[in-house]
Amino acid sequence: MKLSQIAQSLNGEMRGNDIEISGVSNLDVQSEGTIGYAENKNTLTVMSRSPVSALILPTTIEYDGKPVISVDNPKLAFSRVLEMFSPYEPYEAKTYPNTYIATTAKLGKNVTVMPFACIMDGAVIGDDTLIYPHVFIGKNVKIGKKCVLKSGVKIDDLTEVGNNVIIHHNTVLGGDGFGYVQEGGRNLKVTQIGTISIGDHVEIGACVAIDRATVGKTEIGCGVKIDNLVQIGHNCKIGDNSILVSQVGIAGSSVLGKNCILAGQVGVADHVVMGDNVVILAQAGVEKRKIDSNSVLLGTPARDAILTRRIFSAEEKLPEIIKTLREIKEKNGNAEKK
Repeated sequence: MKLSQIAQSLNGEMRGNDIEISGVSNLDVQSEGTIGYAENKNTLTVMSRSPVSALILPTTIEYDGKPVISVDNPKLAFSRVLEMFSPYEPYEAKTYPNTYIATTAKLGKNVTVMPFACIMDGAVIGDDTLIYPHVFIGKNVKIGKKCVLKSGVKIDDLTEVGNNVIIHHNTVLGGDGFGYVQEGGRNLKVTQIGTISIGDHVEIGACVAIDRATVGKTEIGCGVKIDNLVQIGHNCKIGDNSILVSQVGIAGSSVLGKNCILAGQVGVADHVVMGDNVVILAQAGVEKRKIDSNSVLLGTPARDAILTRRIFSAEEKLPEIIKTLREIKEKNGNAEKK
């Protein structure tokens, strides 16, 4: 593919020779004949010394080395170039042998259902959706248009999934919430009769569990991105465009505002309410019931990140402080004896 063709598809400005491009490179993997990208002068220094043949750069950077495509957002442009050179071929849109599709289920146009998938009574599948092998779709589930359900996905009864949703391998939507009541020293199950709603343009990683509500809905907003191995409890609400990184656990009835970020291994207690644009840094434990918008929290219990870092710094000095206090105490004791 010619560099000029790539530039045209990206609505970018090409500078330099119109060379042939055969693939893509990044900071980790680099080869001749490929195109890479840089977002700043530091990465540009690395990429300009690499064997890559062309670069995608922001319009704010002046560069007269390799041929360049100049764009507003290099990372987004590079993502689109990856699509151009993807080696993965689309599957034929059809129902393959060895599937079970209930007679009352409704499939839209160009739906692909692969072997050993199971679609139960009353389920509705939108146009251009791709269902991989061993997917289970329960009764009266609604799946939107252009969704991708990877192998092993389980979607229980009455769950609603929006358009352009990607769900990766072995994720479970709609398992019972973790609800029990004690009587006579026994843990008795609380019946979970609620549902789940997944918004448009959501991506859910592998081995994620999102529990159905006890009553009402567990809600995942539009544009939410969920990494692998995340647990979301019953009746939680995750605001639009929030990001949950691997091994996050959110207990029941907690609410996240829009554009929140929970880093790896963050734990959130039940009934926590967060505002918009909240950032919880890795391995924090959130117990505080109300968190203001734009907060950045760290540690367990999670507190303001700047304060927590000061506390961590002070903790490192504790052994020396204790040693000094002991020396002062010994001197005072000796002085009293005299």
